[in-house]
Amino acid sequence: MDSHTLEGLTLRLEAAERGLRGARRVIWMGSFLVVLAMGAAAWWVVGQMPTGAAAATVEAQQFVVRDAQGFARAVFESLPSGGTQLVIFRDPQPGDRWREQTGTGPFSFGVRSLSAYSQLMLSDREGATFQLMGGNLSFSRNETPRVALATDSAGGRIWLADSTGNMQVLSAGLLAEVAKRGAKPTPAPKHRRRR
Repeated sequence: MDSHTLEGLTLRLEAAERGLRGARRVIWMGSFLVVLAMGAAAWWVVGQMPTGAAAATVEAQQFVVRDAQGFARAVFESLPSGGTQLVIFRDPQPGDRWREQTGTGPFSFGVRSLSAYSQLMLSDREGATFQLMGGNLSFSRNETPRVALATDSAGGRIWLADSTGNMQVLSAGLLAEVAKRGAKPTPAPKHRRRR
């Protein structure tokens, strides 16, 4: 290799090294500017937050719990009438279909706090429902009341339904009348021993 070629390669190598050093400076300067811009953006976002806002507070009119497939499984919401309710659906509700189901079900568990009363509801897949409201307690099957207990200023009452759905009422006043008349309980039947 002659000196002229060697000298040319040396010059080219030195130029490449200078270019590499310049590229490193640009990379470092660019990284610094990106970090500076991200810090400024974070500072701006924090500055836009309302003063005194608690970071642990989340506010909404409805909270919807969804499963991994996106179906609504539970809702905690403020009602248009001013009450609140928490319902856990028996079956997953697709999309926004939960909105039409929160009034009547089908849920396996529900709690409502309304202006006139509060309500607790439990139900199963076979249509059996337990409902507690103020001074009332009822057990239903397929939306037909079977047993209801109630108490108010008139006293306590028990309603029992027969197989046709006809309700019969037993009140505290009726029991008091029977007791005044001296009705005696029917004795238990005696069993004979076999010999």
